[in-house]
Amino acid sequence: MKKFVILLVFSIAKLPIFTQDLIITTNDDTIHCHIIKIDDISVDYQIVKNGIRETSTLPRRFVADYYIADRNQEGFVPTSIMWSAQPFSRFRWSFAPGYAYRLGKDVGSGYSQIDKMYGRLRNSFFWETELQYFFNRGNGIALNISGIHSSVSEHNVFLPEYGFASHLKLKQQIIYIGPAWATRFEADKFLWSGNISLGPIFYAETLMPDNRSAKMTATSLGMSFGIGGEYKLSPDWAIGMKIGYTLGSTSNYKLNGQTFKTEEPVSLSNFFIAAYFSFRK
Repeated sequence: MKKFVILLVFSIAKLPIFTQDLIITTNDDTIHCHIIKIDDISVDYQIVKNGIRETSTLPRRFVADYYIADRNQEGFVPTSIMWSAQPFSRFRWSFAPGYAYRLGKDVGSGYSQIDKMYGRLRNSFFWETELQYFFNRGNGIALNISGIHSSVSEHNVFLPEYGFASHLKLKQQIIYIGPAWATRFEADKFLWSGNISLGPIFYAETLMPDNRSAKMTATSLGMSFGIGGEYKLSPDWAIGMKIGYTLGSTSNYKLNGQTFKTEEPVSLSNFFIAAYFSFRK
């Protein structure tokens, strides 16, 4: 019996000692294992089944989180196992100035000067800010706020029911606010992100002939989505590029307290491209 115990202890001592690492998948499954290698593409790990060591690979897109057990210099597990989580940023904020192009068909006024001015209004200044919170490395929620602004002016323009205006200025503004679902894929120096959201669109158009002013407003339901990529300047700061769409339309306007309805819906949609900087913590 004594000889058997000695042989048993000796055989156990010769077995490979596994550190008890942990992988948490995007389906909330847990894998107790020994992690061999982690990169941007996959996680390689080993488990023991029936006394046999098996090596497996799990794509990073299926990994929500992972933990590495503390190891001593020999790579063995110390007496007291303490888990050290690989950190990831839960909060991310970004601001993006850029260019937007108004989409959709022009209604047309029947006056070439005015129609040309509205055509020039399609080219707009764009901005977007977004605050995100991530539940895990890949998925989270966000608040998305964006706007486009454009203005044009012209001299000696004929306006129906007004006459000739020596100076006419047109201004348009569209503001979008909506909760969003956010996703990201993070590498060592790069991060790719995407978002889709649903929320209200606030439209305002101001007509200023000479020293007078008239403002038309509208509110509609819209959606926004975009994708972007960024380069990390530091653990907290990054710069990147983003493209996307804001989609919406309306048939109801308010002018001087009165509501008007157009025969066909007017597009409030736009395509945008922007550079941005981001901060995460």
